[in-house]
Amino acid sequence: MIDKGIHPSAVVDIQGQGSLPETTILEPLSVIYVGPRGRLEVGEMFIMYPNASIRIDQGWLKLGREVSFSSGVHLYEPRDGIVIGDYVMIGAGTTICSVNHGYDDLDTPMRHQSPRPQHICIGNDVWIGMNCSILPGVTIGDGVIIGAGSVVTHDLPAYSICFGTPCTVQRMRNAQG
Repeated sequence: MIDKGIHPSAVVDIQGQGSLPETTILEPLSVIYVGPRGRLEVGEMFIMYPNASIRIDQGWLKLGREVSFSSGVHLYEPRDGIVIGDYVMIGAGTTICSVNHGYDDLDTPMRHQSPRPQHICIGNDVWIGMNCSILPGVTIGDGVIIGAGSVVTHDLPAYSICFGTPCTVQRMRNAQG
């Protein structure tokens, strides 16, 4: 599909299930790949800035309304599923991946061991700062703010302000000071 919102250098290769709403904006060099065993559901007014990518070899991704991926955001292998709510802003350089390699069998190279997929859920009205890593198995509640450079390794409660490596709750959004 070539549309006025899709830059000529953007790549859209959907072999599995999925399509893009007419309100989608894909800026230069953004890439969406959905393999034959993948599924993509995109809400209205989705925007990908330059050099952002989505790769779904297998698994599924559901994006809500008005989600934006800043430059260099990479969403990789949502094998057990990734859900991103409405009005979510994901800062430049952030990586979201919902699968790890197996590593228990010392006689088998890790690349040949069974993958360990885990679901990721990101709530509504979330702001993820630049250069964050969102790891498999986490749930990020509604209204969460994640500071730049954070590594999210566990669930974050709704309306919390969080940062660090690993990312921890610093305070709640409704708290004064």
